[in-house]
Amino acid sequence: MADNDNEKPFQILSLAGGGYLGLYTAGVLAELEEQVGEPLGRRFDLIAGTSVGGILAIALAYEIPMAKIKQLFLENGTKIFSGRSLPTNPVSRLRDLTRSVLGPKYNGIALNKALVTHLGRKTLGEAIHPIVVPAVNITNCTTKVFKTPHAPGSRGDEGIRAASVAMATSAAPTYFPSIKIGSELYADGGMFAVAPDLIAMHEAENFMKVSPSRIRMLSIGTATANYRPMSKLSEKDGAVEWLSDGRLILSLISVQQQHVQSMMEDQLRDRYLHLDADWPVESELGIDIATPEAARILLRLASDTLRQPKIMRGLKRYLG
Repeated sequence: MADNDNEKPFQILSLAGGGYLGLYTAGVLAELEEQVGEPLGRRFDLIAGTSVGGILAIALAYEIPMAKIKQLFLENGTKIFSGRSLPTNPVSRLRDLTRSVLGPKYNGIALNKALVTHLGRKTLGEAIHPIVVPAVNITNCTTKVFKTPHAPGSRGDEGIRAASVAMATSAAPTYFPSIKIGSELYADGGMFAVAPDLIAMHEAENFMKVSPSRIRMLSIGTATANYRPMSKLSEKDGAVEWLSDGRLILSLISVQQQHVQSMMEDQLRDRYLHLDADWPVESELGIDIATPEAARILLRLASDTLRQPKIMRGLKRYLG
């Protein structure tokens, strides 16, 4: 279905989660921003992001240059996570698994410091562009969508600090500590919405009162399309095999994005464009693998995505 010629399109940008794999997304966004020559957030009426995608969405909402965010990944990746490579044998997998048995694998201090450096004490009410950012209220075991006060008659979460929301949406259980906002604890929105496309669509239709015929969406993944585990699979695999090489969480990320993409394509048809890269099976990538080699691969995949003629033709309607 083509855009209605009599109505201005309502453009949504949706950014998926995936830990350090979000460097792929940041690379795509940085190149697109360089192409348009102005803050990318100005080209969209609503921005949605989960986990690392939520961090990127918040940066876009305050017009922080995507080149700076890409550099944040490169300079702070090993501080936020570590410089360790992907565990590849039973002993290293077991050792890696034990790092999160008695507490989160990482303390989140470096991530919080980087976010505060860029966002300071800014609140969601000070955002330049509308955003929705999923998280999970683990105190009450309920879903939560943090949002700017963009909907008619709604104040959203205008008094909450953007850096706190960014930490909450990316607080992946066993990887980072939960985040306290007010009296309640929050964790990664990827537990229910790794790809926030449907949340963004619901927000636009039901709260911003946008006609579905006006909506078109650009969705960007985290290089997990067609994910395949590197290690050999067995019907007897246990916690070590499923958890320590990231197989469980990467499978969840990949299939959630795949399912949401299918539903959005059915709903919006040619008004939906999804950018992603196929998972490089033989490469040692993971949601917390921040080695120089991982960074090189992810940025190469980002550039390769934007060298595809079909993708570039599709992007013209979103970026002008």
